[in-house]
Amino acid sequence: MAADIMDDAHKTITTPKSAKTPKTATASIRLRPLQPEDLPALMDLYDQAYAEHPEYGESSRQKTRRYLKWLMRHHTFFQVAEAEGRPVGFIVVDADWRDWNGQPVGEIHELAVHPDYWGKSVATRLLQAGLEHIRARGRGLAGLWVGEHNDRAIAFYQRHGFRPVRWGYWVRMVKRL
Repeated sequence: MAADIMDDAHKTITTPKSAKTPKTATASIRLRPLQPEDLPALMDLYDQAYAEHPEYGESSRQKTRRYLKWLMRHHTFFQVAEAEGRPVGFIVVDADWRDWNGQPVGEIHELAVHPDYWGKSVATRLLQAGLEHIRARGRGLAGLWVGEHNDRAIAFYQRHGFRPVRWGYWVRMVKRL
């Protein structure tokens, strides 16, 4: 099954053309595994993805670097969405995570997409790949945290079957698989 996921993760999706869309956003999107040399581009992408809600992102480039390096060490699945040879999104999952009750859960640590690619199915494609990985690892539950004022992200996850189970500065959302 892991080979099927890897093959599926390399499928190409094409985003629709739009008069208001930058040329790079109309290119084919390819999902691929993380490469160590992606770090600088992922730092830029992360900062741009959190520009609308900086209170939920890291407060400095040094902290962004440290966080991304932590993600690089603590995952079972790290996929990068690429357009025209550059990262435009990524997802980080740990299918061996434990929730606050000690129960196993497929934890989505991060899902970030460059704002130029919002609404173009990049986040959906990344999320689907991450959920397939969690299922393949035998987990029946996926979970994540999202900032309470990030209405766009909360609505996105709700459209994909996640439900809030705990509110506060961070909202805990889960989905049965």
